[in-house]
Amino acid sequence: MLCLCARFMKGHPLEPESVYADYARTQLASRVFEAPSLYLAQSLVMITFYEWGSGRPYKAWMYSGMATYMIQSLLKTADDSMEHNPEEFHASQIQYEQLVRTYWCCFAQDCELSSGARQHFALSFRQISVPLPISDQDFNFGRRSTSRLMPANMNRHSLLSSDLTIDRGLTIVTRGFDIFVRILRFANESRRGRTSSPTVLSSPQLTWRTLKEELDEWRSLQDVTVRYPATSAQAHVALGYGELFAYINLVYFMSILFLHRDSVLSGSKPFADRAINATEDFIGCEEAIDQLFEAAQNINGVLSALEASETPVITPYAGFSVFVAAHINMYGTVSPLRYPGGRERAEQERKANFSYLERLCEYWPVGQSWWRTVREADKFYRTAKSNHFSDERPSHLTLAGTLDEYGDIRSSRPRNDLSISMRRRETVSSDAVDSAQEDPRTTHNSQINIAPGHNAMLDSYDLEAEMLQWPFIDETWFHGFDTGFDAAWPNLG
Repeated sequence: MLCLCARFMKGHPLEPESVYADYARTQLASRVFEAPSLYLAQSLVMITFYEWGSGRPYKAWMYSGMATYMIQSLLKTADDSMEHNPEEFHASQIQYEQLVRTYWCCFAQDCELSSGARQHFALSFRQISVPLPISDQDFNFGRRSTSRLMPANMNRHSLLSSDLTIDRGLTIVTRGFDIFVRILRFANESRRGRTSSPTVLSSPQLTWRTLKEELDEWRSLQDVTVRYPATSAQAHVALGYGELFAYINLVYFMSILFLHRDSVLSGSKPFADRAINATEDFIGCEEAIDQLFEAAQNINGVLSALEASETPVITPYAGFSVFVAAHINMYGTVSPLRYPGGRERAEQERKANFSYLERLCEYWPVGQSWWRTVREADKFYRTAKSNHFSDERPSHLTLAGTLDEYGDIRSSRPRNDLSISMRRRETVSSDAVDSAQEDPRTTHNSQINIAPGHNAMLDSYDLEAEMLQWPFIDETWFHGFDTGFDAAWPNLG
């Protein structure tokens, strides 16, 4: 607890958090191969969070794996006991619920760590046979739950999963992370025009539609009191649920961002028929832009509301969310026509994002690479705006370079040479662009130009869309962590 919390207790005579982390590691190393226990598993979960926030993802991944296997072993023992001695099991149902909650914490944490790079738990959410957590009221007051909600029943056809309120928050956020991590994985694979995972449907259109339906269904199962901005964050702060409320909504808005990314980058409706009317394509893109802008604003909105209530959420996942939203809001400052509130609002959001990430760096080393990246991206947008924009909508702007690993942007500044840009757009095919994007290191000093749309009306819009590649990353996102043995992490995906 101290290795996680000492950083937030500046006014107390405490050692640096690394001192407590070293002690925890030593104790875990001497006990982890003894008989499994709930407390060891929970300690492993906490040290996992510490290592991730400190920028050591390989260690975090290993600790997370140990916690998962340990809690699975304890659940197996409990299930056997329930089968052979049902009366004894019912007498210790709260102890069983502790195991269940720790298991699902492991599941959600694994989703955070993988962020789409690999299949978590080797099973889909609905195939897992561990029951979902009971309500907080039942757990806190020791009530027996006569009917438990199972992952397979987490859908709109089950009466037990409808109108879920904040006291079922762990169940809500767990399912949300499951959807988010698969959306991010699909978006990364779609970006490269490939499908590397056997679990992804062969048809991109079907996959996108299935993920969108799952996300909409998950949101519909939530009571309106759980949804931001329909319900204020302050109401949940008063009940002690501010952070959980934030996570539920951050996961939702991050899912929206990555789900609609490709419809913007492709300059068309999500995976629509390429023969569709160009005007309809353009409208579809603008609707996706609206979704991106609104989601980015809501990410900042929910975190700002908690900050105003003196209960800030300063965690790695929240930082990752702000990192993505910052790029969307920077884009809004240079293309403000569709941005809600215009350029002034976009600038306010951008400043709030930067302020959050700068503060995050004071607490979590993992935030330093995000902070470096958004500052470099900000230079790009400012240069682009000052050199190329003659009106409200940028035209003939080419994104030179790539976002390659957190904090490592390799780019030359945009060149004001329309003839070269037009010639390159005529000769570079979309297949060549996909190939270049698949390995950003091959484009160190070269420009990447997305092929224009089928209609001249889409020309400037496609070029705008190139800028929106900046917020979106792939399964190599964790390369930017500090050196050491963690360098082996990318090979484990």
